[in-house]
Amino acid sequence: MKITQDEVVERQTTLHIELDDEDIDPYLQRAYSRVVQRVNIPGFRKGKAPRSIIEQYYGRESLLNEILDSMLPELTGKAITEEEIEAVGMPSIDLEGLDPFKFSAVVPMKPDIDLGEYKDIRVERESPSLPDDAIDERIEQLRLSVASWEPVDRSVQTGDMVSTQIKGILDDVVVLDENDAVYLVNEDIGRPFPGFSDKLVGLESDSDASFDLDIPEDFPDENLAGKNISFEVNIKDIKERVLPDLDDEFAQSIGEGYESLDDLREEIDKSIINEAETEASRAYRENVIQALLESATVDLPPLLIEHESSHMIEEQERMVTQANMVLDDYLASMGKTRTELEEESREEAIGRLTRSFVLSALADQENIDISDNDINDRIDELFSNSDDEKPDASQTAEMMDYMRRSMRMEQTMERLEDIAEGYPDGKPDEDEQKNSSEDAVEDTSVEEPEKQ
Repeated sequence: MKITQDEVVERQTTLHIELDDEDIDPYLQRAYSRVVQRVNIPGFRKGKAPRSIIEQYYGRESLLNEILDSMLPELTGKAITEEEIEAVGMPSIDLEGLDPFKFSAVVPMKPDIDLGEYKDIRVERESPSLPDDAIDERIEQLRLSVASWEPVDRSVQTGDMVSTQIKGILDDVVVLDENDAVYLVNEDIGRPFPGFSDKLVGLESDSDASFDLDIPEDFPDENLAGKNISFEVNIKDIKERVLPDLDDEFAQSIGEGYESLDDLREEIDKSIINEAETEASRAYRENVIQALLESATVDLPPLLIEHESSHMIEEQERMVTQANMVLDDYLASMGKTRTELEEESREEAIGRLTRSFVLSALADQENIDISDNDINDRIDELFSNSDDEKPDASQTAEMMDYMRRSMRMEQTMERLEDIAEGYPDGKPDEDEQKNSSEDAVEDTSVEEPEKQ
């Protein structure tokens, strides 16, 4: 196999690969083994025709085409190994000819990363934010969740739930026709159309009403956007939400363990504090990562960015398809073009890749390594209080690989946070901190001056 390599430009290089007959022969044999099982050659039982007959009957190029999908990536991998290229991501392969057999492969290489003066990073940790009325708001949400709906004999008010018959007409064409449709009268809910709920306020039960509604220009359905629809409405039923009294009985209805309203408030207080601390920790970690990214410089190969961006678009298209939509239609409903999606995906891909490579480089720089014993201890810990059985040997290798990556990243983040808090050489343990504090007290003591 003859390999020539182009100059490295933007952290990617092109390999030009040419094969001789000796290189090709194993792949022809592999292709022959496939083809001979499914073709009928006169005078031979299926699967028994010799390779020379198959090549004559089927054609050498056809045999090669049979195996190209696996042959080219395999040969590219061998070439990358021979040239000692530190590759990342999938190469882009271009077949140039079968006789002689030539192809080229653009290979994205590991980015050049400079972490900068990362040990000088300092980020102040902010205290969790706890709104004064947080407990009352949470209790009100619970009251709303267990409220009942009771019929009322009055006109529709905001917050009511109504059962109604609706017909919407645009240019003599019925665009909406619903019987016994149930709507929550809330201006924040744009169903079936923005502004529709406001038109229901003040209507009486068992009486016909009509009104016009201007549909916003940015409404997802372009056939209705910016149009004026005439509605005929008959309110069949009006119900209002009835909140439970704020007492011990309400607290008990929320769940076991709450004997009184005070018990509920205490538990909510703990929950809110825990949520605030978790969010503060998440925000601090994100701020620290952003500080590291600002300190670092990364030279990403364009092909790697392209592949990551394409993968993101494919994933979004898959999700849209699962929702029984076409991507272009979905984008139109969002007021976005495919070109804009591609630009956004490219920027996000750059962000993702930069973040991943920089954090990995930091782990390397700080010599963060996870041993098999560390992983086994963590697995034992995970299953110590679980009824599930520990994974068998066939699953352990995959689990250990995942655990190694996860634990390494967690230790990397802890190390970065130590640096950001002013401990570039590592945060001291509790005993060291205690001794340091005692030494500081002794150093700052002042002897009383002698009397003259």
